[in-house]
Amino acid sequence: MKIKHLPFVLLVCFAGPLFSQSIKTNYGLPKAKEYDRVSAGVTFGFSHLLCDLLKGKQNNNRFLEQAEMKPAFGAQVHYQITHSIGLRARGMVSKFSAHDADYLDTLTLQPVAFGTSNHLSKTPINEVMDSKMFESSLEMTYNFGNISFLDRNKNFHMVATLGIGIFNFGATVREDSASSRLLRQSGNITELMIPASIGFKYKINKVDIGMAFEYRKSFTDNVDATIKTLSEYDNYLMLNVGVNYTFGNKNKPMEWVNPMEVVYNDLADMKEKIDILSGDKDKDGVSDLFDKDNNTPEGSKVYGDGTAVDTDGDGVIDSKDSDPFTAKGAKVDANGSETDTDSDGVADSRDLEPGTPQGSLVNFQGITLAKAGEFGKDGLSGSSSNGKNGIGYLPSIFFEIGNASVKSMYHDRILVIAKVMKANPELKITISGNCDLKGGDDENQKLGLRRADNVKKILVNEFGIDAARLSTDSKGEKDPMASKLNSMNRRVDFEVNQK
Repeated sequence: MKIKHLPFVLLVCFAGPLFSQSIKTNYGLPKAKEYDRVSAGVTFGFSHLLCDLLKGKQNNNRFLEQAEMKPAFGAQVHYQITHSIGLRARGMVSKFSAHDADYLDTLTLQPVAFGTSNHLSKTPINEVMDSKMFESSLEMTYNFGNISFLDRNKNFHMVATLGIGIFNFGATVREDSASSRLLRQSGNITELMIPASIGFKYKINKVDIGMAFEYRKSFTDNVDATIKTLSEYDNYLMLNVGVNYTFGNKNKPMEWVNPMEVVYNDLADMKEKIDILSGDKDKDGVSDLFDKDNNTPEGSKVYGDGTAVDTDGDGVIDSKDSDPFTAKGAKVDANGSETDTDSDGVADSRDLEPGTPQGSLVNFQGITLAKAGEFGKDGLSGSSSNGKNGIGYLPSIFFEIGNASVKSMYHDRILVIAKVMKANPELKITISGNCDLKGGDDENQKLGLRRADNVKKILVNEFGIDAARLSTDSKGEKDPMASKLNSMNRRVDFEVNQK
C-alpha cells in the first residue's frame, strides 16, 4: 500500500462507525409492506388456432393458412411477489374457426356423419370447423425492467409469462355447402395446456396498459375434431391488449420499482456522506459534515462547529466586525460598530452624557469638556484657578509592554479626537507618548515618541486630519499616573494647545 493512500483508508475505517452512531440511515433493500402489490384488469384481443384442416397429406399447424382470427376477452388478477416476479390468474373466452378448400377424408379415415350413421367417404369435401373456447390459467410473470442495470424508462418494461392452465372446447365440423351437413364433432372436452407470452407494459399513474403475444401449448389433436396420423397437437395463439389497475394507498406499485435503484441511491447517499466528510467547501478547516456554516468567509476564524468567531457576541463575525470588542449587550450597526446617538465619538454603552450638543469637546466617557465654539485659537476656554484659559484633556490610548502598535479597540477613541478637530478647524492638539517605569530613560523616551507618532499617523491617514494641526512629543517615564498599575503608564495623552 502506498503511503499517500493511508489517509483515505483511515477515513473509510472510521467513517463507518461514525455514520452508524451519528447519522440516521435507511440503507438496505426495501420491504414488501412499503408497496402496493395487488392489481386487476381486463384483456381483449384475438385468438388463432393451429389445426389439421389442410389439403391432402401436408402437415398441420401452418400459421394463418386455414384458421381464422377470432375476438377474445378476459379478466385477470395479479399479485406481485417480488419486484420482478408476480403471480397472475386469468380467464379468457373466445372461439376457434377454420376451413379447408379440398379435404379428402379417406386419406385420414375420418368418420363422416350421414344422418345417424357414420361411414367413410371417398369424395373430396370442403369443411368448416367452429368451436367455443374457454380457458383459465395460473401464470408466473417476470418483469425484465427491474433487473436492468442501465438507466431506463421507469414507466415502460418488458414482461414474460409462463404457467399452466386448462381450456374447454367443443368443435363441430360441417360440410361447406348449402346443406351444411354435420360431418363430425369433438364433444365437450377440457384439456391441459401450457400458456407462455412475451410483451410490454406502459404505466400511467396507477394504471398500466400492455400488449402481449401469447402461445398455448396443448396436449390433444382433437381441438378441431380432426385427427391426423403423425400430426402435431392442436395449439393456438393469442394477441392481447390489457388494462390493469393497481390497488392500495401507498401509490408505489411494487412491479414498477427497481430494487437496484434503491441500492444505487444508498451507494450515492454513502458517497455523498464520504464527500461531505472529506470535503471542506468554505476551506475553514472544518469538514462539511460537521460544518454548521458552509459559507464562512475566507480567512475567518471559526469555532469547532464551523461557525465564524464572534468574540463580542454582537452578531457580527470578527472578520467583518470593525470593533470585535464591543461591550456586551451594546447595539451595533452592520459593521459591528456601536451606535453613537449624539455623534460625539463615544459609543452609547460608554457615554455618560448621551445628549451632548453637536460639536462639543468631550472626554473618553462622553462628558463635555467644552461646548462648541468655546475652544479654538486660544485652546480650551474656561476659567482655570488663575483665571486664564486652561488646557483640556481627551481620552487616552493604552499600549502593550514594550510595544508601540495601536490596538483596533482604541480606534473609537481616536475617532473622538478626529470628529472634534473636524468640527473645530482652528483646534490644534499635542500628542504625548508615555511609558512605564521599566527600561532605561533613553529607551522609554524613544518608545513614547513612537507611540505618539503612530497615533498621529492614524489621525492623518485614516481620518484625514491635517498633519500641521498635530504635534508629538514624549514624556518617557517622567509622568507616571500609577505607581503599581504599569499598564496605565503605557499610554498616549491628548492636549488641546493654547495659542
